[in-house]
Amino acid sequence: MSNVIQIERIEIKQDAEGRYCLNDLHKVAGGEERHAPWRFLRLDTTVELLTELQSTTSGGLEPVVTRAGRYGGTFVCKELVYAYAMWISPAFHLKVIRAFDRLNTKGVAVAEHAAADLRQNPLKYMRELLEQAEALERELAVAKPKADVFDAHCADKGETLARFVRSLGEVRKRKIDRQRS
Repeated sequence: MSNVIQIERIEIKQDAEGRYCLNDLHKVAGGEERHAPWRFLRLDTTVELLTELQSTTSGGLEPVVTRAGRYGGTFVCKELVYAYAMWISPAFHLKVIRAFDRLNTKGVAVAEHAAADLRQNPLKYMRELLEQAEALERELAVAKPKADVFDAHCADKGETLARFVRSLGEVRKRKIDRQRS
C-alpha cells in the first residue's frame, strides 16, 4: 500500500495492486444498504464503465477484485472510486475528490479532522512520519532481495505479475490436494 487515503477518520485500504476498498468507502458514506457496493457494481452504467476500463487498461490489471476473509472486500481502481462516490451523493463525491486531491498534490492525505491538531502540534506528526519512514525503510530492506528474485523469475518466464498471482491459487490447491491424499 503506497498511498494512504483517510476520509472521516476511516482509512481506505488498498490491495497490493493499488485498488481501493469499496467496503471502506461504503462505511464512510454511512453504510446504508441501498449504497452497498454490490448494488453499485450491478448498475448498467457501472457495467459499461467496467467494460470500457477493461478495454483501455494495459498491463492486465483487473478494475474490480473481490476477496473473501478478514482482510477481504471489493477492491476497485480509482476511476470506479469516483464513480461510486458520485453514485452515493454530490457531497460524498466532493469528499472523495478532495481526499485524492490532497494526496496527489501534497503526497499526504491528512484527514480533515486532523488539520487543526497538526497545526497545534506539528512535532507530534513529524515524529510519527519519521517513525513511519524508518519502518518503511526496514520493510524495504527485507522486501528488496525478495522483489529482485521475483523480478528475475518473471523475466525468465516472461510472466506478468497478474498471471503469477493467478497461478498461486492453483499451486495452493494442488498442495492441499496432495496433503489430503
